[in-house]
Amino acid sequence: MVEAKQPTVFDSDQQQLGDVYARALLAFAGDAGNVDQLVDELGEVVEAINGVAGLRSALESPRIGVDAKVGLLDKAFAGKVEKGLLHFLKVVGNKGRFDCLGAIASSARTLRDEMAGRVQAVVTSASPMDSEAVGRITDQLSKTLGKDVSLQVLVDPEILGGIVVRVGDTVYDGSVVNQLSQVRARAVKRASDAIREKLDRFTTSE
Repeated sequence: MVEAKQPTVFDSDQQQLGDVYARALLAFAGDAGNVDQLVDELGEVVEAINGVAGLRSALESPRIGVDAKVGLLDKAFAGKVEKGLLHFLKVVGNKGRFDCLGAIASSARTLRDEMAGRVQAVVTSASPMDSEAVGRITDQLSKTLGKDVSLQVLVDPEILGGIVVRVGDTVYDGSVVNQLSQVRARAVKRASDAIREKLDRFTTSE
């Protein structure tokens, strides 16, 4: 089963600052020759911060001093992430912009993919999809867009049926969505058929 995340929405100020900081990070990473490593590690840092109770609020709090925040970052990430990324995190903390860290990570992924000739796409489904369905959808999108696709899968139970496909600011029309929905439906049917076949063998053996 492919792990799915809920969509994250950033306000305009966060997104703008996210772009600025992300470009600075990628410029540094490009000089160091480790763009993919830093971008991936930044995403892991954001997940780690969000997953530790109280850490995010402490890093974002204006009532906690810079030295204390640097100490928290060292304790949490020193020796676990690349030194350049840890320095970058401290710069963000010094500027009091930890509220933008998620937007920075999102912008960094987008810019990294653009540099590599990839395009980011988001597929939102009413229920989780397995890796086979995700692979088929990625292939279909690549053919449709004529580019390599980096796919993010989200789950939104409020979707009544099928899936929603977004690339940048574009939501793709019904024909594309319908093709991808059919891909997902076929994958679900194959899984159901496999389960039914196993049950039939079990009951027959008795």
